[in-house]
Amino acid sequence: MVIIRKYALLLPAQLAKMELGSYGIESTILDEGVGANAPHFAVFSGIRLAIADQDEHEADAILVAMKERNAS
Repeated sequence: MVIIRKYALLLPAQLAKMELGSYGIESTILDEGVGANAPHFAVFSGIRLAIADQDEHEADAILVAMKERNAS
């Protein structure tokens, strides 16, 4: 398992998880409880999105494309 991204808020982490899932890549939000119950702490520690090691390169490309698509 590898941490692919860290987010300051829970919603972007959930959106990234759903995006990866739409491509068949399973992911886990490791700090979902902190993000939901104490979001002020998540700002400091980050909400981590984890995936299987073998999916790292594909997942990174998907998340970069997602960020670019949403930036415009």
